[in-house]
Amino acid sequence: MIEQLQSHYRDAMVINIDPKNREDYEWFYTKTGDQIGILKHVLTEREKQLLSIFLTPLPNHDLFMTREELAWYRFIVHGDSTQLNLLSEHAPFYRFIQFHIKQTTVDKDDFREAVKGLFRENVIIIWEQNHRGTIIENKYDQTDHDVPFAEMIDTLSSDFYITLHVFIGQIYRFDENLLHLFRLEKQYFQLSQTYIPKQTVYTIEDIIPILFIHQHPEFEKIKPSLQFLNTIDKELLDTVKVFLQCNLNVSLAAKKLYMHRNSLQYRIDKFIEKTGIDIKHFKGAVAVYLAILINEYTDR
Repeated sequence: MIEQLQSHYRDAMVINIDPKNREDYEWFYTKTGDQIGILKHVLTEREKQLLSIFLTPLPNHDLFMTREELAWYRFIVHGDSTQLNLLSEHAPFYRFIQFHIKQTTVDKDDFREAVKGLFRENVIIIWEQNHRGTIIENKYDQTDHDVPFAEMIDTLSSDFYITLHVFIGQIYRFDENLLHLFRLEKQYFQLSQTYIPKQTVYTIEDIIPILFIHQHPEFEKIKPSLQFLNTIDKELLDTVKVFLQCNLNVSLAAKKLYMHRNSLQYRIDKFIEKTGIDIKHFKGAVAVYLAILINEYTDR
């Protein structure tokens, strides 16, 4: 088929070449991983539609990709791991870091360079749409080194003047389960943004409590036990939630709330007095945090 296309389009077609005027081309990739570019001005709309039946169109923002990037693109966007399995070299482990940008004006080349500079290991960035994508981090062991993700996100957000939401995935072995695990984490990211939209960095620690309450079969039986929340006004409840999210650290929570430490302590004591649940201790803190999440879920 490629030979027929070459015969028809001649100099208007390139294969696995990154031309200087790449925006002038309509791009496709084949099942074998070849990237084909055909000049837009020689393509009719009907020809474009026909080619899209036999070839897979590539969005303009994904130009130009290496074979490894193309294999990951098919994995991330189309759920096809065929090309990935055919690559000669793999890292033994991978981590997926999904991101969502509210603004869509970020320069993707600059963003890529900035992201790569923040990681010790090699990373690949796959854009699914103009505002979201996935960073694929090569890992050579399952040790989760202490990476300052929060500081990294703050750096990117301030450098590019964007609001960035990120889900930090777990480290997975490269095997036949990788695609299934990635799809699960995509769902986790969506749930995290639904339940805790004000947060910008999400991890498995954030999603586990949400998974316990999302579409729980006994949900209607749980709701009556949350009546104690009705005695608390929204401002106090929001304050308590921040305190819990700050690991029961009064100083850190007060800083986030722009509140004096003593004022926050007073509010915490007020909540304990009204509900009888001591949120200064682990058991009470967990119970109230889950209750708040359930309460917010029912209010959506």
